[in-house]
Amino acid sequence: MLQTLHVRNIGAVEDVVIDFAEGLNVLSGETGAGKTLLVEALHLVLGGGDRHLPVRDPTQASGVEAVFLDDAGGEVQFGRALPAGGRLRAVIDGRTVSAQMLAERAEVLCELHGQHEHQVLRQPGAARALLDRAGRVDATHVAGLRAEHRDLLESQVRLGGSADERARRIDFLAHELNEIDVVAPTGPEEIEVLLAEVAALSETLEAKESLSRASAAIDDEGDGPSAVGLVQVALSDVPHGLVEVRGELLELSARLQALASRLRDDLEALEEDPHRLGQLDERVGRLQGLVRKHGHSLADVLAKRDEIAFALAALREDDAAAASLRRRLEGTAADLAAAEATLLASRTSAARALTAAVQERLGGLALTHARFEVVVTGPGGDLVTFLFAGSQAFEPAPLVEAASGGELSRVMLALTLATDAGAGCLVFDEVDAGVGGATARSLAACLSEIAMHRQVIVVTHLATVAAAASHHVVVSRGETPASPAGVRTVQGDDRVAEIARMLSGSPDDGPAVAHASSLLEAGPTS
Repeated sequence: MLQTLHVRNIGAVEDVVIDFAEGLNVLSGETGAGKTLLVEALHLVLGGGDRHLPVRDPTQASGVEAVFLDDAGGEVQFGRALPAGGRLRAVIDGRTVSAQMLAERAEVLCELHGQHEHQVLRQPGAARALLDRAGRVDATHVAGLRAEHRDLLESQVRLGGSADERARRIDFLAHELNEIDVVAPTGPEEIEVLLAEVAALSETLEAKESLSRASAAIDDEGDGPSAVGLVQVALSDVPHGLVEVRGELLELSARLQALASRLRDDLEALEEDPHRLGQLDERVGRLQGLVRKHGHSLADVLAKRDEIAFALAALREDDAAAASLRRRLEGTAADLAAAEATLLASRTSAARALTAAVQERLGGLALTHARFEVVVTGPGGDLVTFLFAGSQAFEPAPLVEAASGGELSRVMLALTLATDAGAGCLVFDEVDAGVGGATARSLAACLSEIAMHRQVIVVTHLATVAAAASHHVVVSRGETPASPAGVRTVQGDDRVAEIARMLSGSPDDGPAVAHASSLLEAGPTS
């Protein structure tokens, strides 16, 4: 239920607070006084677009606040605030939220039915929900079967899909596993171990080459000069009389020969496998190929191997499960088809009843020549469309496209009566467009009937509707075009005067005052 609406600095409204009551509330006033502007402000605070509402004074903050009572009796405050020169913000209970969140929270509390928006009918599945409610159609069995069928299909996908798909998957995984197992990494660090061995082997080969060169340089039996050979040449050239020099040369030759012998021993001590380096390079290349395909390290490769082996084992063990799953899918599909056929029949029957009920109501709402139809199509009748034509000259088309603002409001009024659906607060704008006489009394009676179970707010020009209300708010123009609009709740003589103005254009017209008094005394059926 909407308790209060506070509008600041929008259009003709400077700063007004409107209190609402339970039951039927009406907003009346002269044309152009600002009634529809207040509905626009309510649309804004319920999460709708700004609709380019004019700001009265751009130097001042603008905004709309609405306080609702929820089903639990707690207060909920919605707001749309526009600081001077700032951006429009959405607020729930003082906390900034998105406009979408505001709209989702508000839609269960209040519905607008008028020239601009029928948010209920635009929601996916809204027409179906109204039909099911009106026809007491229970779709839970079909929903359960659909969920079960969907789960089984997902299970089939997890099992590899069809038998052919699963066979292809088994072949692929077996190939992937074989690729890894042929190489057979010994552990997550094998590449590092092999590279260390490559480095050590390379150092050994370099050391052997270095020792070989050093040995040849000292005492080489080949053709090249060596240190020992050069000493021998020097010794042959030194006269025998230089005993001391010859002794030193002989000692040097012996030391060089001993050093050369030690180098040859060291060279022989170095073990060398001439084929090992090539084997290591080939092994590292194959391991690195696995790493490139399956991750960033051998640890990834080994983890992938376990994953592939597990999936492969599961697939190979799933033949019995797959056969059982196929049987369950076939059974569920058959049950679902039967249940959807039953649901379609129920919704088709409910559609005929709802069509008749709404059509009967339209005759008393100045839509005598209008045509309303509920069309049900799709599996289980899931696709429900409300069709409407304003006269027999037109073919019915989707309601939200074919009906004018006033027609939409009255169709929604008829739907609400026929389905007992809707939020706790229903707002109707233009519902009385083109209505008068006996139809006005019928409209007032319909609105009063709905207001027995929920709050109804109506923007009206009809005295008969206004007289049926339990709470009457009047919107008045300012004294000058620049003056702000005024809003006041009327009771007693003030209300009689307002209804008299609605009847004759003058609040002081004697017959109109008498008629207004009789309307208020008699209620909506007068």
